[in-house]
Amino acid sequence: MYPLTLTVVAGKVDGLAAGIYQYEPERDALTLIADGDHRDRVAGTTLVDHAWLREAAALLLLSGDLEAAVQHFADQPPLGRRGARYVWLEAGHASQNIYLQAAEADLGAVLVAGFDDERLLGLTPAVVPSGQHPLGLFGVGHPDDRQSH
Repeated sequence: MYPLTLTVVAGKVDGLAAGIYQYEPERDALTLIADGDHRDRVAGTTLVDHAWLREAAALLLLSGDLEAAVQHFADQPPLGRRGARYVWLEAGHASQNIYLQAAEADLGAVLVAGFDDERLLGLTPAVVPSGQHPLGLFGVGHPDDRQSH
C-alpha cells in the first residue's frame, strides 16, 4: 500500500506548462489535471505564507488517504490509529526526499504545514484528490540570492 499522492502546482518551471499535475509513480509521469497558474490560489490557503509562497516556481502538495490506511491496518494496535501513523511517517520520508532532490538540483524547498485544510480541500479545480487529506505543502524554486541585512 502506498497511501500518498504528490500534486504539482507548476507556475514557472522550465519545460513544464503552468498547471496542476498529479504524479503517477507506476508510469513515473505527471498527468495534467488543470492548466493555468494556480499558485496564488493554493498559496492563499496558507495561514501566513501566502506572500512568498505564491512566488515559488512550483508548489508540491503531499496528500494521503488516511481512511484507507486506517482500514488496511485496523487489526494493529492502537486500533483505529495505526494506519494514520504510517501515512504521517511516509509523508515525513517523502518530505525528506523532496529536500534531498531539491538540494541535488540546486533548488530551495520549504515545507509549509500551516494551511487551512477546508479551504485547500474546497479549491476548484481540485488540488487535493478526492478522499485524501492534505499533509504538507512545499514551495520549490531557485533560492533568493538577496541577503537580508
